[in-house]
Amino acid sequence: MAVTRERFELLIRDLVGRFSQADERKIREALNAFVKVTEIPVSYLNPGSRYHPVVVFKKRFGNLEKSVMVSLLEFRILNRYNMPGWRREVEFRLDRDVVLRERVGGIEAVLIGDPARLARLRDVMRRILQQMSTRPRNFVMFYSHVYMDFGNNRFIHLEMKGSDVFVRLVNLNFTEASRLLGKAIPYMDSVFGNKNIDFYKLLFVYSSETAGTFDWFFHRYVMPRLNPEQREFLSDMHDYRNFIRLLYSYVARLNKDHLGDEIGIRVVRRANPNRPLEIGIAFTNRGIEVKRYPGTITISFMV
Repeated sequence: MAVTRERFELLIRDLVGRFSQADERKIREALNAFVKVTEIPVSYLNPGSRYHPVVVFKKRFGNLEKSVMVSLLEFRILNRYNMPGWRREVEFRLDRDVVLRERVGGIEAVLIGDPARLARLRDVMRRILQQMSTRPRNFVMFYSHVYMDFGNNRFIHLEMKGSDVFVRLVNLNFTEASRLLGKAIPYMDSVFGNKNIDFYKLLFVYSSETAGTFDWFFHRYVMPRLNPEQREFLSDMHDYRNFIRLLYSYVARLNKDHLGDEIGIRVVRRANPNRPLEIGIAFTNRGIEVKRYPGTITISFMV
């Protein structure tokens, strides 16, 4: 540890010499923050991905832009002779980017990046935290990425770009993550446009917690996408809401921590058993799709 600290301080002095004494504090804060990011298992800079994490410090001096590459593993300045072949780079502009340590929604947070973007994401995160059932111990906002730490090496990673949000879970299954996020899941569904496949699976798991939330999910995502034949099947029923409640009773029994990319439903009417209803609810990176013929039947019952 002493050797590492010594190399860290030597690196600070080298970088101050390349930029200016006025940049020392920001360089020190940035390096400490980036080291924290490398320790997050799911982060872009985690060395467990077998990529060497590198930060590129940049600053403009008049018409000249100075750029220095730094290894976050070896705490040394890189050049063409010692440059790692497999690396992941992130840029930090000393004349623009900031490192903030503050409380957001009552949670300790480290924020790294452009101040204007951080301000927007901070407001979004504050609203997400307000909707969550269980708040994280702390989180790191790293440009467009947010890493929420729930302890015991469990993380929820949100990547927010414009109107898009992508979710990744680390050492958490869908049921656990759904219970942690709670109402933040439908909130994110309403405020973001495009989501990834794991988000839609998480949304389905959340909707299966109660009959009321499943009814909301069915009318928002399934009902509008039914084809005419499927709609006719439901309209022929005495009360299609009874069908939804019956379907929910089967959905609630599914092992939702091992969801495939599709839920296949087959419903047989006693009055006409030769003409069953089939619905495929498919989770994709483009949204939730409803198919006429599912690839695999997950739920089958008679009405």
